[in-house]
Amino acid sequence: MLEPLELQVFPSSYNCISWSEDGEIAVAAGEFVHILTPKVSSKKEANGTTANASSTEWHKTRFRTNVFTINEWPIMFPQPRDHFSVGAEQSFSNVAGVAWSPPGLGKYRRSVLAVLTSNMVLTIYAPTNNPGKWTRIAIVNKALERYFHESIENDTLSSRTQSFRKDIEDHTARTRKSNIRSFTWIPPLKVPAQDQLYPGPETRWGTSLLAITNEDNDLVFLHVQQSNPEHVSQEPLRVQAVSTVSLPTSAGFNQSLQPNSLLANAVRSKIRSLYLASGPWLYQSHKQNSNGEGSISATVNVATVQGSNLRVVILSASLKPRSRNSQEEPRFDLSFNATENTAVPAGHTDFVFTGPIHWAHNVQPGRVSMAVGARAMVAFIDIPESAYRGQDSETSDVKSHRFPIMVESRDGISSTQSALHEGISGMTITMAPESEMPTLHFASVGGYAAVLPLAATGELSTAPWSDKVEDLRDRFDIDRDLGGLAIARIWGLASLQGLIATAVTLQAGDMIEYRINAEDRLSIVFSTADGQPANPENLACLRESPISSVDFARERRDHVLQYILGNHIETKDALSPKVLYAAACCAIVQSQSAELLAHAREVLERLSANGDLDLSDEIARCSDSGGTIEARPAEALNGPGGETFEKCEVCDAGIAWHSAEEARCATGHVFVRCNMTFLAIQEPGISKFCPKCEIEYLDEDLVGLAGHVDIQETCKILSNAFDTCVYCDGKLRA
Repeated sequence: MLEPLELQVFPSSYNCISWSEDGEIAVAAGEFVHILTPKVSSKKEANGTTANASSTEWHKTRFRTNVFTINEWPIMFPQPRDHFSVGAEQSFSNVAGVAWSPPGLGKYRRSVLAVLTSNMVLTIYAPTNNPGKWTRIAIVNKALERYFHESIENDTLSSRTQSFRKDIEDHTARTRKSNIRSFTWIPPLKVPAQDQLYPGPETRWGTSLLAITNEDNDLVFLHVQQSNPEHVSQEPLRVQAVSTVSLPTSAGFNQSLQPNSLLANAVRSKIRSLYLASGPWLYQSHKQNSNGEGSISATVNVATVQGSNLRVVILSASLKPRSRNSQEEPRFDLSFNATENTAVPAGHTDFVFTGPIHWAHNVQPGRVSMAVGARAMVAFIDIPESAYRGQDSETSDVKSHRFPIMVESRDGISSTQSALHEGISGMTITMAPESEMPTLHFASVGGYAAVLPLAATGELSTAPWSDKVEDLRDRFDIDRDLGGLAIARIWGLASLQGLIATAVTLQAGDMIEYRINAEDRLSIVFSTADGQPANPENLACLRESPISSVDFARERRDHVLQYILGNHIETKDALSPKVLYAAACCAIVQSQSAELLAHAREVLERLSANGDLDLSDEIARCSDSGGTIEARPAEALNGPGGETFEKCEVCDAGIAWHSAEEARCATGHVFVRCNMTFLAIQEPGISKFCPKCEIEYLDEDLVGLAGHVDIQETCKILSNAFDTCVYCDGKLRA
């Protein structure tokens, strides 16, 4: 099972933990972010012993986030105090928030990590090819500077911002526009699959979007995507603002202040939008064209807490397909428009919202719900889909429910209940496998932990996993003889595939709290939603490889061969003849599909006609699979069209075809075959592999270093279609 982890760190923010879909955990701790990566072991360890499937070890690494160059974070000279944040300038730039992106943005389609530091700079990090090394690949503030600079120059800012035009030369207007207060990743905008055998990246991974709020109370949506290959070295990620909406502070931002008083006006100017959270996408398809493709519109809502009010913004997206002959990526034209969703009332004057926010979709049919932290309670807001789309603003049936948070105190004689006013330090949602009903889990920094089924009839109850936190507290208390006065503080919750990770610190409660770095400890406790021990098999990234039989491996290889040998517009006349020949030989040697053998015959006949090659033996073998294709002699390898055949780079002998897993030349040199191009991998450092299956593939970025330009272009085409492991869909590594 997943045992508790202990790190010698102290968290620097609430919600200090984030768990990616790749299984990696990020922890915000002062100047550093700590990354925990589960060790994926094969069935046999290096010494030949059987791996222990009941326990999981973790690779631990960290990187510093508060070191910036002068170009990344320019020196700010004194400015008018309305535009200059002394606190941000004088802070240590500690980590104030971490969040993993949806998978697909990083190399090999992994997740990237967004890190917000206390100097209000939002950066994105990704691992390098060197194990344990992370690098900064984008600074989101730069995209805001470009966007608002263009807006100011084009005189398109709102009237509220135009009052700053006299300050354009000293950049004070853009200072507030580019400082980031909070952020959230939006679920990927995916193109619905239409019975495609090989869906494109826009269907598998979707479009990644990021929402942020700045110092000027603007909510900005940004499109984050991988850069073009020729610009990857300069800017691995391209961040571009696509839409924005201004959220000026309303008069009822705080119920305890007299409206329009001098104090209220002064406080209102300092209110900022915090605690961003994104809801799910709702899709709507439109009329299809003659090719069966049609434009798609989608809607998502983003909520934020501003003062004590809840504000909701709606983002509408439109996707229009490009021509089938277009080779540009993405294959859809995107357009976005953001407006405040007036169908969801921002008042809710009976709530004093404090955050955080979490959305859920499957509570009731036709409705979308969210849970919001409020003073001494959790607010549950149920929104019909029509209001979520911004329709029927006058008659929207938005329902709200309150769930007071009460704690019991004892004085030895009697017990009393009182409201808990501590802020919520962690919130997450899990899905019950039986009822598919979402359940809210939340905790406070004082150690209070509760669960709430997200339904109008649900009730607050003690979190089942809090027993594991209590066990840690008891052991800490006994070891230090504190007489039951130890305190467990919860700093964040994260969930993944039904498992919950809880970040906990322990302190002695009978003395003034002080700490030194040598005694900093943060424990991460794992459990299921119902409090049972966490089994590593619950996580897809830790499950054993599904390659259990020859038939399964053949079926998965046939899927790749069908893409290479079939008459697809993506591969027609685009793949290297060497890869086409290797795929045809692989089909002859191992496939039992008559359709695939027919495709192999067509490819070989085309290669024979175009390259003046004698492939009569291979064509004759297409009528029956199995056997061995002998290596070509030296005169064929060095003659016209000889580059189509493989030869050993050690001894220049031909390579025979007898297996889809390995290649052997005429003199006995043995190589592993790539499971995507089916070519022999004859050089070190040009491949990537699946950690679970231990299967190797040629790396499209590294194979070109060996001079195989045509092979590199083919690898890019195939890697675009098969960007995860062919056998287990696992993420690859260099």
